[in-house]
Amino acid sequence: MSAVARTEEFHASHVELVPMKRRHVRQVMKIESQVYPRPWSAALFLQEISRRNDRVYLAARHGDEIVGYGGMMTSGLEAHITTIAVDPHYHRHRLGTKLMIGLIDAAREKGAHSVSLEVRKSNQGAQKMYDKFGFRPVGIRKGYYIETGEDAIVMLAEGVDGPEYEDRLDDLRLGLKPGLEGRRTR
Repeated sequence: MSAVARTEEFHASHVELVPMKRRHVRQVMKIESQVYPRPWSAALFLQEISRRNDRVYLAARHGDEIVGYGGMMTSGLEAHITTIAVDPHYHRHRLGTKLMIGLIDAAREKGAHSVSLEVRKSNQGAQKMYDKFGFRPVGIRKGYYIETGEDAIVMLAEGVDGPEYEDRLDDLRLGLKPGLEGRRTR
């Protein structure tokens, strides 16, 4: 773990979101194996990042270190977040929020009207974050997570291409600025 991560000085504003490249995959795999009981393979990440027309994969970079990542697929007016993870040493620094903003910005740029995702039924923290982005439960996938048999909640945010949603994103961006972390968003 970087010494910066252990200090209160570390902040999401110190992290840059960049398109995920082949050279990032080794560090992404370290995070993937720490946060998921059934990690994706490096080959799957390489396949996904090669599909630039209908996929967006971002790496959260702090200096030379990858501290998080997220990905999604797009199709017409719809986008689907396929993965998002933050190195456990960097949890509670709003990096998940920063990655979500980056992914939704990319979805908007590609013309998406709605964004969907699945989240573990037990992952209350992620569900609270997704709620701030306007995601609402729209269904359940029974036994979706094979390694545990846990259900997934399907969540959907609609109208991400509209001005009201831009206001929501602006509020969330403001909360990423140093000194404004406690600001309440929607």
